[in-house]
Amino acid sequence: MWQRIQTLYMVLGAVMFFLVGYDTISNAQALLAGLGMALLLANTTYFKHRKRQFMVNRVVVLVAFILEGWLLFGVYGADAEGISQAGMLPFMAPLFAVICAALANRAIQADEKKVNSADRFRK
Repeated sequence: MWQRIQTLYMVLGAVMFFLVGYDTISNAQALLAGLGMALLLANTTYFKHRKRQFMVNRVVVLVAFILEGWLLFGVYGADAEGISQAGMLPFMAPLFAVICAALANRAIQADEKKVNSADRFRK
């Protein structure tokens, strides 16, 4: 399970969601970040169900984009000065989580392709 690269990508994406939830003032935003983290950590246990992993990663990407939009709307809607350099990581973490989920999906598709080619030889 841990030797697969997509598992490592999903754990890294969960860490990114943790960074957002840990540094967020709003409880609702922290809850949404916790949802993304829980989905990715639960998704690491679905190593025998690659199609399910692929679909859950798509949901995680949707959650990350909603969270990113909510974070940016809160910052740019409240004041016009924008994001300070010290607080840049929590705003970039959902985008890094999207990148990690996309890389995991790419690795899942590669695994699925290998399994399908092996099944072709077995028939």
